[in-house]
Amino acid sequence: MDNYVPSDETTVEPSNPFPPPYNAEDTKVMLVSKSSKFSKINSYVREYFTESPDRNRFVVFKSTNGATEKAISCVEVFKQQFEEPLYQWTRVVCSKRIVLWKCQQEGPRDIRVTVEVPVIFIVISRDPFPGEYSCMSMQCSSDKEIAFLPNNRASHGSGGKSDKKKLKKGNRKTNEGNKWTKPSSEQRKNEHKERNQLLKEIEGPSAQ
Repeated sequence: MDNYVPSDETTVEPSNPFPPPYNAEDTKVMLVSKSSKFSKINSYVREYFTESPDRNRFVVFKSTNGATEKAISCVEVFKQQFEEPLYQWTRVVCSKRIVLWKCQQEGPRDIRVTVEVPVIFIVISRDPFPGEYSCMSMQCSSDKEIAFLPNNRASHGSGGKSDKKKLKKGNRKTNEGNKWTKPSSEQRKNEHKERNQLLKEIEGPSAQ
């Protein structure tokens, strides 16, 4: 953008996207930037939960300046270190950075550029969320999904070998009538004999 210089810049931060009580004015919100220290933030949240366990039941983590990955990692580390199961609810919105570019020449008009930056909000709660808020972005730190295949080694034995032999024998029988199989020597002799007999029948009338 030749002949343009940035003149003014404003940032519009998104509001807390969660419903009550997770968006109340007194909600504890932890701002996570790219330079934030996991140990410092997580120690503060742990103290907040333990100093008044009956009242302090949830905390909101919010990323700033594009530190969405840092906020996610911070939450994951805290869930692993905390002794009790924790319930998580995640939402992603965008902040807007509006930049006004002034033209240094007469004629062209100024340009206003809007850049949207993802902002992640994560609620960490010690209690399950209300049923009416149930959605796919909720999870519990104690949830574990184990995917495995059944062990089929016991089914392999002498019976398995005999079954394979039966299959091979069956395949041989079915291949006998297959036109793509290689003919035997006896079949080739019969085909040659039939071909000669057919030629004699064709040449017989013309020879007479």
